[in-house]
Amino acid sequence: MSTFESYGILRLMLFCFAACAVTACGPQEQATTGSVDEGAAAEMTRAEKVPVTTSSDEARALYDAGLALADNRHFVEANEVFAKAVEADPDFAMGYVRLAQTAQTAAAFFRSVRQAEYNAANSSEGEQLYIRALVAGAENDQAAQLDAVSSLLGMYPKDERTHVQLANYYNGQQNFAEAIKHLGHATSINPDFAAAFNSLGYAHRSSGDLDGAKAAFARYLELIPDEANPYVSYAELLMEMGEYDESIANYRKALELDANFPSAYAGISINESLKGNAEAAQAAAAEMLAAARTDGEKRGAMYRSVTAHLIAGNSEAALAVAEEMYAMASTEGNYAAMGGISEYLGDMMLISGEGAKGLEHYETALSHRQESNINDANKAQAERTYLYKAAIAAIVDDDLETAASRTAEYTAAAEAHGTASERRRIHELAGYLAGANGDHETSAAELAQANQLDPIALYWAAVANKNLGNGHKAVDLATRAAYRNTLSANLPFFRAEALALLVELEALEEMEAE
Repeated sequence: MSTFESYGILRLMLFCFAACAVTACGPQEQATTGSVDEGAAAEMTRAEKVPVTTSSDEARALYDAGLALADNRHFVEANEVFAKAVEADPDFAMGYVRLAQTAQTAAAFFRSVRQAEYNAANSSEGEQLYIRALVAGAENDQAAQLDAVSSLLGMYPKDERTHVQLANYYNGQQNFAEAIKHLGHATSINPDFAAAFNSLGYAHRSSGDLDGAKAAFARYLELIPDEANPYVSYAELLMEMGEYDESIANYRKALELDANFPSAYAGISINESLKGNAEAAQAAAAEMLAAARTDGEKRGAMYRSVTAHLIAGNSEAALAVAEEMYAMASTEGNYAAMGGISEYLGDMMLISGEGAKGLEHYETALSHRQESNINDANKAQAERTYLYKAAIAAIVDDDLETAASRTAEYTAAAEAHGTASERRRIHELAGYLAGANGDHETSAAELAQANQLDPIALYWAAVANKNLGNGHKAVDLATRAAYRNTLSANLPFFRAEALALLVELEALEEMEAE
């Protein structure tokens, strides 16, 4: 789901549980019924899975119900059920893990992480490893996160959820081959594990294997045809493939099943924007706003309005809606959301060529994040993000000496403490700076090591390759910048330029052919 909440709050938690809610699906154990032999088989099955420790039958029943909801992407409802589970058993460590993974605000997420860690002693060794992974993710310690999940898998190699947990980690590293491998293990262990097929579809899609994604989503839909999310997942794939009308039809099918499914409205809005139907895109965003149940969902709907305006080229209207979002978050006292919105406002200034104004918004974003309820590790990450954005702002203002200084400062910080995503940004900044200095060869080489799912990095890589005379490579990169990664927050910023570049490249090819 591409909401402003995900750009603000969930962005801060990306490596804690990005898609972890997909792993938190369905009961961990099976009921024991039938003959003695069947009971023994069920006991063996339970021993192969990570246990769930609670002193309350009511809490366990609520936990299982919450997992089923989270499995099908009903995160608001799941969070409410997990809250009831920990109310029934205040010492329920795994209950707090799932409460964190379905949290609707940064404050709620970090509060639940602390509660899970505090109650870890009440749980089994396997559960403690789950908690260690969650805490490590919250602290942006990816090495410790990988160690905990790997140790968990060593203890429970036949636990499909643990394979999905590890796959989600690799997805965050953009190591899609490893993610696909572990998701394959998960679906082999449990061929009816619907959520694993959903994750598999996204991993294939991110790797560029759209046929593999289509097959995984088809199985996902086959397993739970009466749920909304399979239609949403398939609709997102269709949108990536340029099948906009069919994508919209699948999003509408999802809404027939669940009128409160925000990502379906968001997807319709994006499709209409990509089709050039600005009015219809805004109408879908308005539908999303009318269906919103939480402040986060309201901001998500308004964010869709912002991006629809940006894709349509109406930056003034986009700015007005973004400022309205900021005012709403300010009224709530939601500093994490205010930080995310301020950062996006800064991005909008940069795209307009106003680096100094962008820098002012980035300074505000950093200030809000330091005031928010995020932990110290994420506050340190916010400081690194500021350096990264400030370097780009200097490039926009053609102050290349300052840009080089800020790039060096960011590089040192990201190399010392950064996540995989932040380390990819080192190459991104180096690529931008090289391009600004006319060194297209270095720019192309550096941007090839940047985030390959970011439309902005892809666009500038296309420009660098065009300047080097690599026409076919430039066409591929510009096509991906304009038509792929349709849920990216950066899609609106250079889509028009990517489309124009494709026209230019096509004209050059025609001239060369003559």
